[in-house]
Amino acid sequence: MNEAARSQLPVATPNGEVHIPLPRRVGVVEKAPEPASDATVFLPRTPSQEESERRLRKAAWVRRSAWGAPALLTLALGLIGITRPGLWADEFATWGNTTVSWSEFWLQLKGTDASIGPYYFVIRLWTTVFGDSDLSLRLPSLLAMAGTAAVIGLIGNRLGTYKIGLLAGLTFAIIPITTRFGQEARPYALATLFAAIATLLLIRMLGGFTLGIAMMYAAAVAGVGLMHLVAMLLLAAHGLAVLVLKRKLLWRWIPSAFAGVLPLIPIILIGRRQQGTQIGWIPFTDLHGIEAYGLEFFGGALIGGAIMALGVAAVSRERGAIVGITIGVVPVGILLALGSVAHLWQQRYVLYTVVGWALLVGLLLAKRGRIAAVATMAALAVLALPGQVEVRKPAFRYQDTKVVVALIERDLQPGDGIVYGLKDRGPGALNRDVIAHYLPADRRPTDLLVDRPMRTDGWMVSSEHQDLAARFKGTQRIWVLRLGEYANPLDELDGNKKEVLEEGYDVADSWWTTGYTVALLTRKDTV
Repeated sequence: MNEAARSQLPVATPNGEVHIPLPRRVGVVEKAPEPASDATVFLPRTPSQEESERRLRKAAWVRRSAWGAPALLTLALGLIGITRPGLWADEFATWGNTTVSWSEFWLQLKGTDASIGPYYFVIRLWTTVFGDSDLSLRLPSLLAMAGTAAVIGLIGNRLGTYKIGLLAGLTFAIIPITTRFGQEARPYALATLFAAIATLLLIRMLGGFTLGIAMMYAAAVAGVGLMHLVAMLLLAAHGLAVLVLKRKLLWRWIPSAFAGVLPLIPIILIGRRQQGTQIGWIPFTDLHGIEAYGLEFFGGALIGGAIMALGVAAVSRERGAIVGITIGVVPVGILLALGSVAHLWQQRYVLYTVVGWALLVGLLLAKRGRIAAVATMAALAVLALPGQVEVRKPAFRYQDTKVVVALIERDLQPGDGIVYGLKDRGPGALNRDVIAHYLPADRRPTDLLVDRPMRTDGWMVSSEHQDLAARFKGTQRIWVLRLGEYANPLDELDGNKKEVLEEGYDVADSWWTTGYTVALLTRKDTV
């Protein structure tokens, strides 16, 4: 012990007292301030930490690109030429339901189209905010297709790597049929979006069942059926996938699927009563229909053949491959079989099966090298080009309504009238919508025969006056608009229109456009 320390110890004096020396004050020691409770201490990062963070940011960006890039590409392709073709008959059914009051809207659904009433309800809300232009009517479908591409990317991420999602999503984006129905004001694109979401949730359920996933799955299934009841055949594909991949999950999957079906029961019951008027016109499936599916479904024979060939090559026992092939094949096979005995088969009713084929292509290409994957995607894009051009043509939509309007508007004169074929080949009852949608009231021919306008008192079809001669009196020129192509524009006109018009008028001119016959009649010389 040194001398300084020894001097601080207690010392006993001779008389027995203890002397305790006071410590020497050598300076003032101040207590160091405590750091504030919310203070953040920044320590320098090591090069390895910075590299790790860069890798994490890159991985997150790559995973986002797997769903973001397909969504943006789908949106971009869909916006190109979205308003070039005019609305066709089915789209006019959508538009017409946005033009009536809410009370009349509910009456319309009681009489017709209740099975897709939820879609009409969504579009009514949409057009209340964004208007009823062709772009506005079609934009929900395009957004749904872009959303589907994003969900396919997420499915791929869930199945393994971002490559699966990116390649599958891009495949979906470039398929011409994706653009075709992304540019149509009908419910099929929204049904496809819900089908993709339900598939993503099914894959999560296969990975690990939770009540939350089951509830979300049921909601997605309900969304599929609310947009289009026939699309509920998706459940057959999902059920088969569960049976093959994880049979023990069936007892949990079935209640989840049934919970999604429950909200649809009222629509199913009402739809059965309307079945004859809504789908009774659909022909039974035959060999020609099956051949047409292979040649036309994807938007072209070449791109369709390539997609299916790649999809078949991807089939394996893997989870993603089983889910993809069941979605791509099972609903089509069932509907083709049902279509041979019932009026059900339409290619657009199984539009959502494209999700399965795109997923299969992504799974296959992700296993190949980068060069092979890029080369294959480039080849698919080239094969899709003719189809991308075709789906934007009016002929691909069955009717070129804008040309009809242009013909009438070009030669229209004050005092002109117009007569419609109500029972033409196809939904001739919607002929009035062509003029009502595209021509302002002060620049359209007078509807000579209408008594009760369309979509009134629960009746979609208008009623017409039976005394034609009285209604035609004083009208020098009458336009005739027919759905379908007729050598004689007056042939097969409903009622006695043909006889009365032939007696008092001559056909001055007539035109055929895609899906329509337009004629101009002038009054005969009475001298």
